[in-house]
Amino acid sequence: MKMYMGEDEGADAPKEGEDSAGGIVVETLLSIRTVASLAIEKMRAKEYAAALQKEDPLSAKSNFMKGLATGAGFLVQIWGMGLMFWWGGYLLNKYPDTYSYRAFLISMFSLLFSLSGMSVAVMGATDQVKAKLAAERIFSLLDRESPINSLSDEGKKGV
Repeated sequence: MKMYMGEDEGADAPKEGEDSAGGIVVETLLSIRTVASLAIEKMRAKEYAAALQKEDPLSAKSNFMKGLATGAGFLVQIWGMGLMFWWGGYLLNKYPDTYSYRAFLISMFSLLFSLSGMSVAVMGATDQVKAKLAAERIFSLLDRESPINSLSDEGKKGV
């Protein structure tokens, strides 16, 4: 659930610098014409890959664990629904005069729809502090001065 809610992205971490993966992406996208005109796409891609590796050197293991946890969550959910349908079928078969098929469907659909509605409502709840921090990080990246300046006489010269 941390992955779906965005809590695994390090919102409490220190602010991103210019050499972070997010900073490189934002800088490249904001200066895309300059990057293209100077033909430094490969260099920016290498910088981005290095920043990603520096930020999370064990990304394959952590992504495997996230996938395993997500799969386990779906397994529990589907097996739980299967158990509810099995139990309802058992009650309908064992006590046909007490429970009707219509009553079973009403109870199952009300339970499933209320749970799905509650999960959507919980996902829509936003942590205001984290939202402000995210907006602050975005604006700090957008407001900083670009190190790529095509009008400057400094730096590498094209052939």
